[in-house]
Amino acid sequence: MMIRRLPDALKQALLYGSSIALMKGISLLMLPYVAHHMSTEDFGRLEIIATLAIIASVLIGMGLDHTLFRFAGVCDDNHQRRRIGAEIYGLALLIGLCAWLLGWHGAPSLAVAMNGAASPYELRLMLSILALEGCISIPLAWLRMHNKASCFFLATTGRAAIQALLVVALLQAERGVAGMLEAGLIAAMLQALVLSYLQIRSTGLSLSRKTAWQALIYSLPLTGSGLVAFTLNGLDRWILAQHNSLDEVALFSVAAKFSLPVVLLLQPFSMWWAPRRFAILKGHNGQQRTANFIALGLTLALIIGVMVGLCAPLVIHWLMPANYADSSRYVIGLVTVLLLKEMTELVNLGCLNGETTGIQLLINTAAAAVGLLLMLWWTPLYGVWGVIGALLCAQALRLILFFKISQRLLPLPYPTHSVLLLGGISFAWLSVALLSKSDSQQVILIIVALSSLLVIAKLRKLIVFPAHWQRSMAGH
Repeated sequence: MMIRRLPDALKQALLYGSSIALMKGISLLMLPYVAHHMSTEDFGRLEIIATLAIIASVLIGMGLDHTLFRFAGVCDDNHQRRRIGAEIYGLALLIGLCAWLLGWHGAPSLAVAMNGAASPYELRLMLSILALEGCISIPLAWLRMHNKASCFFLATTGRAAIQALLVVALLQAERGVAGMLEAGLIAAMLQALVLSYLQIRSTGLSLSRKTAWQALIYSLPLTGSGLVAFTLNGLDRWILAQHNSLDEVALFSVAAKFSLPVVLLLQPFSMWWAPRRFAILKGHNGQQRTANFIALGLTLALIIGVMVGLCAPLVIHWLMPANYADSSRYVIGLVTVLLLKEMTELVNLGCLNGETTGIQLLINTAAAAVGLLLMLWWTPLYGVWGVIGALLCAQALRLILFFKISQRLLPLPYPTHSVLLLGGISFAWLSVALLSKSDSQQVILIIVALSSLLVIAKLRKLIVFPAHWQRSMAGH
């Protein structure tokens, strides 16, 4: 009954957030179970395959969901919007088919190049899952554009539930890495079938050379940016493996997974905001409203980042096997890395507002080059902390460059001083967390830190709901 009294936008945000948390958080929710049912060697092989999947997913997805938001999201004519949706979906299917054929035939050669870290069968399973992701992401983006939060929730949580059940069954059957990938493929196939039916029923299916060319021009720099981003999310594990033991790589990977709630908990806002940002920008008083929404997103990101950074070490101690306990030392640093990354995704609107996204590629390339050089320099000296330090420097550089250049291309009236104040206090709390020793100290720190951030955000008017939300809640 309570959710019915909420404004429509808040209900959508809750549905989006919970669905994404279940979909993307499945690996985190299953991590303790997987850690108890797989050997360390198999866990390491699964991480290598997952790292390879990062590159493949960028190439196959090609940022077409962002392209759909950019070109269909601003169309006032429903017929034209459906036509663009059908043509971009057709392009996604074509790219997925080509990727599947190439991956199926190239898997044996790729397995040889990986020195036995993955079998051809395992690689074919992984590449088959990724080939479906393109035709899954477009229908999900279409549902978000049209406020179909309930359908989005059912489609994503259904896949998450099926995959979790299959993982349990196949690990019990001692299928190991192959079983994990088989579970993912079956769940992805079922989701793709349902979403394809919904998409074709809504828009139809077609291909257009003109739309494909426009989409590729817009999305290729995004794809390049994604490949460059691999330097900061994937290559780090390869460099760490060259200079440290596999045990340290495993601890780093577990810490990275427990830092993911920074992204997942921000999803309610991000999933609501991303499809609407260009329309709001072009609407009445667009620049002021856009700045207010982005400031709200930054505030939420900072509060969530501090909460996750302080809570994650406790969760690791409580849930993971004892040999993973040391990963709690690294999780605060990796939470800070993700927090900087999420803040960058909010303030980069000026670089996305044109007909191309080439400036994104330039900024990401510069930051990745700095991160790579620092990793190669610091990792042999400082191990895992060297990698974390390099990632922090690279993400901080991205944030500064995107903010400065976006403001030059599209000046927005941010409450800059208030956000900087909250940000400085947030990063100070994360630094203090590194000094905490006992669980009781950590709990006290969580309460004090979150209370102070909420008070400051309220006093500086950083948490202010839009007027129509307030009127809607008052009306009930």
